[in-house]
Amino acid sequence: MKYQYISYLPEDITGKFIRRPMVVVDIFGPKGKHRELALIDSGADRTLINIEIASVLGIDLSRAKRGVVTGVTGQQEIFVIDVELQPEQLSKIKISVSFIKSDFVGVLLGEDGFFDTHKIKFEKDHNAFEITSVKK
Repeated sequence: MKYQYISYLPEDITGKFIRRPMVVVDIFGPKGKHRELALIDSGADRTLINIEIASVLGIDLSRAKRGVVTGVTGQQEIFVIDVELQPEQLSKIKISVSFIKSDFVGVLLGEDGFFDTHKIKFEKDHNAFEITSVKK
């Protein structure tokens, strides 16, 4: 499925529009589903989801594996658990995600889990990217 990059004007001094590969995803939990805009992030080792979404969906993190990730904002605790999600116009998948408490993370679809189950082709020069499900 082909998608268009999403453009926005950041609050910085450049005044240039930034284009990012983002897709709408539905995340499923005991209380239903929650829709978010997710960044396709080839630089993220893991798929990260803001911990507030776990609360909204009724996902119990008390039995999740705990760990730590390091990023540009330093080290953050993560709670790792399998979750079902469905990118817009693609099949539902169940992957391991890391819930993180961070003001800077909504949903990042990263290498482990998402890139393992999808072929992603970035064509920024055409303002498009393509996601194709692959059998694992």
